[in-house]
Amino acid sequence: MEQKDIWIIILGALGWSWGIIQFFINRRNQKNDKALEKRFEIYTAYMKKSDELMEQMRTDPNIVYGITTEFMSEILGGEQGQINDALLNFNTKLLEFTKRATQPLMILNQELNNLYLVCSNEFLPKIQEYKKLANDYNSEYQSTLQTISPKDGQDMINKLSLIGHDNRWIRLTELNTEIFSLMRNEIGYYNRS
Repeated sequence: MEQKDIWIIILGALGWSWGIIQFFINRRNQKNDKALEKRFEIYTAYMKKSDELMEQMRTDPNIVYGITTEFMSEILGGEQGQINDALLNFNTKLLEFTKRATQPLMILNQELNNLYLVCSNEFLPKIQEYKKLANDYNSEYQSTLQTISPKDGQDMINKLSLIGHDNRWIRLTELNTEIFSLMRNEIGYYNRS
């Protein structure tokens, strides 16, 4: 075998080796790109849902006031049958209000489960804290509703309007901002430029 043939064999082997290396590098990059695309989809869906739900969270305290005013006027001016109907109507409206007020955080809690699947280990504690605060808020809301008496409409309005005006709500807002920032970092779009 001549030296020329040896060089051809070496160059051929190097070419094949380089091709195989490129194949595995390309495959790894495709997996990373798919994972990044999936993260982007889930993060985008979460952000849209979060904005949508936060808009719903801004409930009007006048809704509760309207419910109690209507209830009080029916109780004060009605007979026994009308009072019973007013109580049933009041309970129905209060339950509807409760569902509307707590549903956004429950949906957001479910959306956070999607983030669990694709986020980094650095991101997980933020999601866990957010879920804990959201569950705490829902629990407080439910316990506040159980202590409310339709006899004191103003007290009911005050209790419901004060829920969420504490450090927990401030921390939820901060966490939301931190989560958005982490999402941007994990997607890495701005790191590529």
